[in-house]
Amino acid sequence: MAFLIGARSIADSNCTHEEISIFYKTQQQAKFCVELAINNEERQRGLMFRKGMELSNGMMFVYDRPQSVSFWMKNTSIPLDIIFANEAGIITKIFENATPFSTTSIFGGYDVQYVLEINAGLTKLLGIKTGGLIKHSLVLPGN
Repeated sequence: MAFLIGARSIADSNCTHEEISIFYKTQQQAKFCVELAINNEERQRGLMFRKGMELSNGMMFVYDRPQSVSFWMKNTSIPLDIIFANEAGIITKIFENATPFSTTSIFGGYDVQYVLEINAGLTKLLGIKTGGLIKHSLVLPGN
């Protein structure tokens, strides 16, 4: 369960996965409870075949190094906002409202190391934008 306070999403205190925060300048914009997709199998499966996702939940894809990435929504029934970030966790691109089941390629950029998928509409609702920062123990600013 998520709580929307003002324009902030606060992950439920019962988070059974990993908590990540998104900041813009010095202000926290959002906090999510995310599953991590770290290996190739986890990244390929992503959120496919899921029926739904709690408002405060998401999935963060973690790559070993910055690289060119593209996503698609094949076999994914949940409308998503897809947030792309570089090796320092700085948000470089946001794709809003990805269409469920679409096989259209969504190009994230050339130097992407982290990708966060959250429920569609939340980036706009919470004021998440490029230049923001994803904070998590796996994201080391200043790499």
